[in-house]
Amino acid sequence: MSDKKRYSELNVEKLNIVDQDDNLKMTLFNQNNIPPAIMDGKDILPGHRQEDPISGIMFYNSEGDECGGLIFGSEVDEEGNVESGMSFTIDQYKQDQVVQMHYTEEKGQSHYGFEIFDRPSTPLSKITEEMQEIEREDLPEAEKAKAINDLFQGAAPRASMSKTPDGEVGVKLMDSKGNQRIRMVVGDDDVPRMEFLNEKGEVTYKLPPEGN
Repeated sequence: MSDKKRYSELNVEKLNIVDQDDNLKMTLFNQNNIPPAIMDGKDILPGHRQEDPISGIMFYNSEGDECGGLIFGSEVDEEGNVESGMSFTIDQYKQDQVVQMHYTEEKGQSHYGFEIFDRPSTPLSKITEEMQEIEREDLPEAEKAKAINDLFQGAAPRASMSKTPDGEVGVKLMDSKGNQRIRMVVGDDDVPRMEFLNEKGEVTYKLPPEGN
């Protein structure tokens, strides 16, 4: 007979899945046990998401770095307005998410879809360290903002398929700088259109053409 114990029901507030060497591989958690963002053995974003009303699952690679997860949650304010959401993300090695499926609802309006991103090759842990150093320096705000922006060179949204709160369903393709270059949408009037844009966001060609 098997020596595995069997339970018909188990109540826990947090559950860690580990390998035979006790290395964390996955954790299931409630809103009171949200795990920190671990990379290179440390919390690289202290306080990140700790106050969010979320529960979910986090995944960890062979080095113990967070590498994606599924989070969900909702809350109702004093006026009865609902704020709800769910997000599934897949992270680049030692970086942030490169794939995301998401749903959000706030005050009766919802937005949901699928996104892909480019990320820098520099590890996120190194970027956050350099950001902290820049914040500590006595620099003019414009210079500080530029220095931080330079750290994220190579980070950009590249594609989106979503439905917006105004009822528009669309596919948007972006260039390496995150500028929209192609938009294919069906508006809430059920009329389809397609637009090509230059890097300044100006429409250079559209279907159907103007006047049709």
